[in-house]
Amino acid sequence: MTNYERFVKTIKFELPDRILTYDFVDNRELLETYGGKGDLIERNARMANNIGLDVMRYIYDPVNHWMGSKIENWIRFFGVNPDKWEVSQKGGTAWISKRPFADLKELEKNMPNMPQESEIEKWYKPTIKKIKEIYDEYDLVFIGAIEGPCTDAYTYADMELFCRAIYEAPELVDHLMQCTCRFSEIIAQIFAENPSAPLMFMGDDVAGKSGLIFSPSFLRKKLLPLWKRIAKPIKDKGFKFLFHSDGKLADLLPIVINELEADGINPIERNGCNDIFEIREKYPHTLLFGNVCCEITLPYGTEKDTEEETLELIRKIGPQGGICIGSSSEVHDLVPARNALKMYETVHKYGVYPIKS
Repeated sequence: MTNYERFVKTIKFELPDRILTYDFVDNRELLETYGGKGDLIERNARMANNIGLDVMRYIYDPVNHWMGSKIENWIRFFGVNPDKWEVSQKGGTAWISKRPFADLKELEKNMPNMPQESEIEKWYKPTIKKIKEIYDEYDLVFIGAIEGPCTDAYTYADMELFCRAIYEAPELVDHLMQCTCRFSEIIAQIFAENPSAPLMFMGDDVAGKSGLIFSPSFLRKKLLPLWKRIAKPIKDKGFKFLFHSDGKLADLLPIVINELEADGINPIERNGCNDIFEIREKYPHTLLFGNVCCEITLPYGTEKDTEEETLELIRKIGPQGGICIGSSSEVHDLVPARNALKMYETVHKYGVYPIKS
C-alpha cells in the first residue's frame, strides 16, 4: 500500500495497514543531515523519506524564513508598498520588525489591493505540480496549505494595530480580510483543480493558551463567512478541509466543526490547552493531525519520553482511525533529531493494524 493510498483511507476513516506520520518541519539539523544537497523541494522530500515522515505541507528553506516570503507575496500579489519592511530573526523564529506604517492613519494609506487570480495561478499552479511530481517519486503525500484570512491580516497590520482597528477603524479590518480571504480562496480554487492530495489545510491562529484571542461573535460574524468561502472549492470537489489553530480550542471547536464543518483539526496543542482524547470522544468523526508535544517532550524530553507519548496516541486513538501522528505544531530547531526520528519510528513500528487499545 502506498502512502497516498493510506492517506485516502485515513481521511475516510477507513483503516489502512498502518498509521501515517504528518508534520511541519523547520529543523535545520534534519534537513542538512537527511536532505542532502540540490533542489530545495527535492531536499525536503528526501529528508522526509529518510526520517519516516509520510505527509507534509511545507517546503522548509533554512536560509529564507517564511515570514520574508509572506512579505514578498504581499508586494507581488497585493501591490503593497515594498519599502521599509524588515524581518528580524533569532532563536529559530522570525517576526516583522519594521513596516511602512505605525498607526491607523498610515495603515489606511498602505492598504493592500485585491489579488488577481491570473497572477496567482502563474505562480501557484506550476509550483504545486512540481511538488507533487517530486513527492510522488518518494512515496510522500503533500497536502495543500493556505493562511487563514485573520492571521494574514493581523500579521500584515501587526496584532496590536489590528485589534485597535477592530474598534476604531473596522472598515480597514474588513478590507484587509477581504483581500487576504480572496488570496486564499484563489489558492484553494487552483488546488481543487490541481490537487497534490484530496485535502487542504488552512491555518488561522485565533486562539492562545488561555482560549480565544477574538470573541466568538467576531469569529461568527467576520470570519466564519470567509472561512466558508475558502473551504467551498475544496468541499465541492469532495476533498477534506483541515483547520489549524494553535492554542486552547474548547470554544473554537463548536464553530469550526459544527458550523464551518471542517473535517479535521491540527495541531491540538498540549500542556493545559487541549486533551486530544476528550476531543476524540466529543467529536468522534473529526480527523486529528499531530499532538506529540513540541513544547516540552520533543525538545527537552528523552527518546523514551517521546516514544511513550507517541505510543499513547497509537493505542488510545489509533484503533478508531482518522489520525495522522506528528508534533503538536512543528518540529523546530530546538527539537533534537533523535527525538523526531523516535516519534516517526514509533508510529511505523507500532502503528500497524490491527492495533490493540
